[in-house]
Amino acid sequence: MLRNAIEKAFEKKLRRNKGSQWEYPMYWAIDLHDVIIPGTYTRNNDDRDLYPNAEEVLQWLSKRDDMCIVLYTSSHSDSISDIVNWLADQHIVVNYINENPECKDTELCSFSSKMYFDVMLEDKAGFVGGTDWKIVKDTIDGLDEWRKKHSHSDV
Repeated sequence: MLRNAIEKAFEKKLRRNKGSQWEYPMYWAIDLHDVIIPGTYTRNNDDRDLYPNAEEVLQWLSKRDDMCIVLYTSSHSDSISDIVNWLADQHIVVNYINENPECKDTELCSFSSKMYFDVMLEDKAGFVGGTDWKIVKDTIDGLDEWRKKHSHSDV
């Protein structure tokens, strides 16, 4: 299911950008606890260890202009600032927190109460931080579109 969702999002990205002067990024809504790092059930989550493959994949996404990371978390704002700074130290760029201001309401869609994303990684939707980052890594690394735009050697 995860592999199919990622492949479908990349196919959609290619279709919507074909012939377009402005290339839309792919929006990744990614939960923090039990997705990027194990949840410790403490306010600041001081014991922080990225799940295997999470650091590498998040760095890959951070390096590309056509990818956008939205940190999707219920953490308190003071804790989020600390986490975002810590992720930046890992060379992981968080573009937005719990919002996607780039996608405005249209005639067909309202994003005022539900932000737009292409891929969501959320433990409550079945994502398993300890194993599923490998699936994400293998899936995007196997896509022709990804390999054309990204060299892993400079991570």
